[in-house]
Amino acid sequence: MKKQLVFFALILFVLQANSQPVSTDYPYNINTTFNGNPAIQMGIAWFTNASVTGGVVQIVEGKWAESATFSGAREIPAVCVAVDSLPYRAGEKRSYTSNKVLIDQLYPNTTYSYRVGKEGAWSPVGRFTTASLDREPFDFIYITDTQADTDEHFDISKKTIEAAYQCVPGARFVLMTGDHVDSAGARSAEWEWEQWFEKMQNVWLQLPIATTQGNHDSSPFGNLFHHFNIETNFGETIYSFVYGDALFLVLSYEGYRKGDSFFSDLESWMRQQIAQNPDLTWRIAAFHKTMFTGAAHQNDADGRIVRERMAPLFKELGIDLAIQGHDHVYEVIESDGVLYFVNNSAGKKKYYPHTKEQMEADFSKHGVNDYFGLFKKLEQTGEPTFSHITVSTSAIYVSTYAVSGTGETTLLDTFTIQKH
Repeated sequence: MKKQLVFFALILFVLQANSQPVSTDYPYNINTTFNGNPAIQMGIAWFTNASVTGGVVQIVEGKWAESATFSGAREIPAVCVAVDSLPYRAGEKRSYTSNKVLIDQLYPNTTYSYRVGKEGAWSPVGRFTTASLDREPFDFIYITDTQADTDEHFDISKKTIEAAYQCVPGARFVLMTGDHVDSAGARSAEWEWEQWFEKMQNVWLQLPIATTQGNHDSSPFGNLFHHFNIETNFGETIYSFVYGDALFLVLSYEGYRKGDSFFSDLESWMRQQIAQNPDLTWRIAAFHKTMFTGAAHQNDADGRIVRERMAPLFKELGIDLAIQGHDHVYEVIESDGVLYFVNNSAGKKKYYPHTKEQMEADFSKHGVNDYFGLFKKLEQTGEPTFSHITVSTSAIYVSTYAVSGTGETTLLDTFTIQKH
């Protein structure tokens, strides 16, 4: 009884000492994204609780300390949109405010510090560096398929991206090729998106995300589009950006069910982006669903549709590197001069390679002659992975690492792409 009385008194003391309630205006799910020219523009997005509006971005040049007052900062009001009744978890629904700002008139190759929110409810300080106008080499991190739906699995993704951030201190951005979360469609769970940002928020405050839409990110509630301030075309995560000596074409094939009109529109858009940037050395495509793969999704009907329509176009347009997701296995494939790459996955879920005999037996399903012969690498280590990619005018260097349960990294594979 004595211990119970002491404990109760302690609670009363804490409640009296903290009689001021914590503000519910604080921002969360904060991230920066490429939206337009990454040398002079940056998109920022965050969530606040329902009916919380009036948020702004404050931005200053340089690396400012967490304790900075941001005196004299440039201030830009957010566009606030009510996001009502998102399925949260186990039948629960919650409402939010989506806040977005497109910052322009930035200086190239310049580091900025920022915070979002409003007086009395500011976020931690974030930073980003704009792209250079020169064609100097740059580094980025590539991850895919964090795809978690439990605390344990989110912790695995957290260790993976934090290990990548430590391993590639000069990274300018993270390229994420889809399936951020596991739930999809009508069963989409905003809890998973909340965990995705919260578990990795320290990295997302330091590096922009070039994100793509995976099939597990697709839902009638538009969670992904509420969370990221990115360009869209044809209602999908289809956009481009120039970084260094490379044109990045971020694609989505989720609209393939629309048939020929979708592919015709996508082809016209790709040709337009390339025509506007004819002198760049590299053309890099990034998307979720694999066009070539040697594991679980090899015989998918939608994959075959996309491959038969898009692979000849990739060859014609001179795509150098196609960075994919979806199949949770490590594979490097060369077809008609295009290198197709999946670096396994940054999460727990894994698939396993098909054998040559399986591929030959399944020819009627996938329709690819000598499929097994296309693979330069096809393997499964069972560990979460990330890639460090360096792009220079002369070559693209790719190094892929596995991450242990304690967050230690091990080099798995390297390869280099050079112009012939």
